[in-house]
Amino acid sequence: MDIQWHVVTDLDGGRREAAEARIRKLGEGQKDLIHVVIHVEGSKHHQHGAAEAKIRCQAKGRELIAHEHDDEPEMALTRAVEVFEREVRSMRDKRRDHRGAGRPVPVEAESGDDELEDLAVGE
Repeated sequence: MDIQWHVVTDLDGGRREAAEARIRKLGEGQKDLIHVVIHVEGSKHHQHGAAEAKIRCQAKGRELIAHEHDDEPEMALTRAVEVFEREVRSMRDKRRDHRGAGRPVPVEAESGDDELEDLAVGE
């Protein structure tokens, strides 16, 4: 998994490393997360907060986006990582549900097999 950073504001190095570690942990043992771009910037827009963080990820079959605003860039990044983790888990759960759902066996086929066994035993 490839991770790119675009930081347009002052960002604590420890928070940056922690966020990247959490994202890399999501990719361990998996091949579905291909390319991740993390964009953090300060903003003068007062209604949503002074900073925003956006995580965009190319995953097999879809694109995941986590976008959060906060007064501090570190908090916006932390919240965006939490949203991203939920999105990845949701994507994987949906994929597991689709793979695990097999076709139900018709009742007639099951009872037909029993009849064949009874005939074989009776002979």
